[in-house]
Amino acid sequence: MPDQEEYKKMLTDLIQKQMVVLGPNIALDKAKKISGLSVAEDGKVMDVTGDPQMVLKGVANEYMALSGQIAQMTLNTLLEKYPMMKDLGKIQS
Repeated sequence: MPDQEEYKKMLTDLIQKQMVVLGPNIALDKAKKISGLSVAEDGKVMDVTGDPQMVLKGVANEYMALSGQIAQMTLNTLLEKYPMMKDLGKIQS
C-alpha cells in the first residue's frame, strides 16, 4: 500500500504535468477544488488530508473532465512510474 509521501509525489507529478498541458491557472484551480488537498503555486502538493486515494481520484477526474484522453494518458504514464498504485488505473469518470 502506498504511503502518504508516495501519494503526495504522484499528485505533485500529475498537477505539474497538467500545468504544462492546461496552463498553470486552470490546472491549479482544478486541483485546489479538491477537498483534502493543499497545493503550492508551483504545483507541489503540500498536504493531503483524509483518504489520499479519494483525493487522487478527485484530481484525476477533474482533469479528465477537461482534457479526457490527454489526462488519461498522463495518468497511465504516472501509474507506470508508481506501480504500487496500480489499482488506481480504474479511475474513470
